[in-house]
Amino acid sequence: MNAIRLYFTATVAFLVVAIGGRVTSSMNNTVRVRKCCPVDRMYDPEARFCRLVGTDVDEYEQRLMNRLRRGFRVEAYETLKIYHDVQLYCIDGEEVLIDVPAEEMPGLMEAHPSPIVLPSGYCFDLTPSDKLVARTCRPRIQYCGRGKYTCVNKCCDNGDIMVYDPNLGNLDCNKSEMQLKWSAYETDAGGSPPGLSNNTVLPYWDGFSCSAFNMIDNRFKLTTDGNLILTNEGVKWIIPETEYCLDYYAKDGTLEAAELNAVLCYSNAKPPVSFNFWVKTLSVVCLVLTLIVYATLPYLRNTHGYYVMFYMACQLVYLVCIMIYSLVHDDVNSPLCILFGYFMLFATLTTCCWLNVICFDIYWMLRYNNSTNRNTSKLVRTIMYHIYCWGFSSICVSTGYLFQHSQHKKLLNLAPDIGEYRCFFSGIHDYGTLIFYWLPSCGMLIANLILFLLTAIHCSRIKSELNKFRRTESKIEIFLVYKARFVMSMKLFLVFGVPFLFSMLCELFRIEGIIQLIIDSIHNLQGVFIFIIFVAKFKIIMDLRKKCRRSIVHSELRPLNNISRSS
Repeated sequence: MNAIRLYFTATVAFLVVAIGGRVTSSMNNTVRVRKCCPVDRMYDPEARFCRLVGTDVDEYEQRLMNRLRRGFRVEAYETLKIYHDVQLYCIDGEEVLIDVPAEEMPGLMEAHPSPIVLPSGYCFDLTPSDKLVARTCRPRIQYCGRGKYTCVNKCCDNGDIMVYDPNLGNLDCNKSEMQLKWSAYETDAGGSPPGLSNNTVLPYWDGFSCSAFNMIDNRFKLTTDGNLILTNEGVKWIIPETEYCLDYYAKDGTLEAAELNAVLCYSNAKPPVSFNFWVKTLSVVCLVLTLIVYATLPYLRNTHGYYVMFYMACQLVYLVCIMIYSLVHDDVNSPLCILFGYFMLFATLTTCCWLNVICFDIYWMLRYNNSTNRNTSKLVRTIMYHIYCWGFSSICVSTGYLFQHSQHKKLLNLAPDIGEYRCFFSGIHDYGTLIFYWLPSCGMLIANLILFLLTAIHCSRIKSELNKFRRTESKIEIFLVYKARFVMSMKLFLVFGVPFLFSMLCELFRIEGIIQLIIDSIHNLQGVFIFIIFVAKFKIIMDLRKKCRRSIVHSELRPLNNISRSS
């Protein structure tokens, strides 16, 4: 009897230990599976992008767990836990994150039938077509340039994007879960990108450093061979894969507003000389010739001609700066970079100011031409004009410089950022560009337009008065002189203001192609138009011929006079 009791006790104890061990074993056998996308998103292999689930998240996660259980034959008593707190990234620059081909999935599942040894280094997810997909890191030498794959160097480490830190005033890389949506273009025989390709873009991080670089926004196209095609003023510029990196850039720190940017290294990649460069060269030559003509003929150097010469000189300096900037790379480490950028801004503003002075002076002379002391009035106006042109431009430039080197966060956000990423304005839509470039330029152009309308109204009023009342030759002559100057100023406004306005619209709305090339060409031909307006006249050409003949005769007579004196 005692033996039976002992046997029964031993059996119960064995069952308790076995069942308890089985429960403990099932509690310890928790299999962790990494999800490729966040909990409320599914992976789209065609776009290589995590898109919203669109259905019940819990139901979607349950479907994913059922697919994993069936595929890897996870037992019912085993706990399958899906985690998505850390996305899968390739740390080594020699590897790229790829989608495991569908034909490899059965072999992957058969090679890892036990839930305890579920494949590490993989993440899993469901596609919009409800298929199981896996992603992993593999050597990029097996994929880059082969088949339907295009590899691109990422500027920041995997999982990071470029962010501008206003407190430190520099560019940094911050963590972000932004998905990379990059596309590659096919190239034709001439190297032009006619359309999108079916290539899969694989980003990798292998480090990127160079002494001089420039940031370009999304005005480029990535080709299937890994190069960038950038149109530089109508000329195609091919940038090799070793001279750039791509990444998203959040300038104001807002990660949601980040845009794709390219960082170009100018150590070997030089921008080509464009068609507009030669157009600017022609304009510079014409402006120099116009200034020489004004310096040669004394009657052109009246008060109005004096203002026109200052305008042409500022326009000449502005064009020369633009030409130098198009040839020299943006070496932001150079101490001359910031100085050159602010000098370009100063030349731009002074050009607009002197055109503003010409328009205002014509209106003032027609409106208030009965001054008692004209010489004093002209002298005072000329001094005020100089104070306005040089003072206003200097105030704008110095204010921008103080904003850029301020310790106040709000002032830093309004700074022009000249010399930070480029030697001129770093962006078209920034607050600094709006305050220190767009507002002054557009404001002066609008003021010129208003002055022209007022001057035209006053001209018509004077003409009607001359027709009604007694007409004297002196009044008619003065009216015709001012009318001719008004027409000439109107031509100057049309030459400078209208193309400048359309160029700004092209930059604001990012108009590219043949339209941008035509508008930029017209804008850069200002020197040619000024030469035609002021020099290409029959009277001026004849006066120049007489001046040249007199100088030649004078040079021939000088030796004869010297001989006669010695005799």
